[in-house]
Amino acid sequence: MRSVHGPRAHVFVCTNRREGSPLGPGCGERGDAVYDAMKREVAERGRINDVWITRTHCLGICPKSGCTVADGSIRTEVTPEDVPAILDAASSCSWDDIDADVRAIEELETNKVLELARRLKPGLTLEDIQNPHDFPELDDPDWHFADGILVGVQTVAASLRAKRKR
Repeated sequence: MRSVHGPRAHVFVCTNRREGSPLGPGCGERGDAVYDAMKREVAERGRINDVWITRTHCLGICPKSGCTVADGSIRTEVTPEDVPAILDAASSCSWDDIDADVRAIEELETNKVLELARRLKPGLTLEDIQNPHDFPELDDPDWHFADGILVGVQTVAASLRAKRKR
């Protein structure tokens, strides 16, 4: 099995058709119109690689007008006019999303720096590497490079967190 990088947002549009059903005709042509509008809007925004639009069958709610769309939540009575707002919401990024990404990068870099330090001097702790001058073994260009990357990530993290508070 191989894992691949997925989209930032994945939107499912019901285009289900039912003939002669007591539940109604399904989203059918109304769903096709929304699907086409979404595909056009995503292409116009240049977001084809990070916002995926997929036709689907029944999403469980059959509206009397428009169609049903799933993008993390279920929306009903969606029309082509709703498409820009739905795509804005589906592909937006919150401060919490940014903070989670920065924390993950910071953790990854911290682990790299600690692992490299422990190769140079086994048993070092996170607190130890805060004072590298106490450990002559850390006078290593590769370790200094990795530590510099970590400091850069931490600087960006601090800057973003300060900006968020404003």
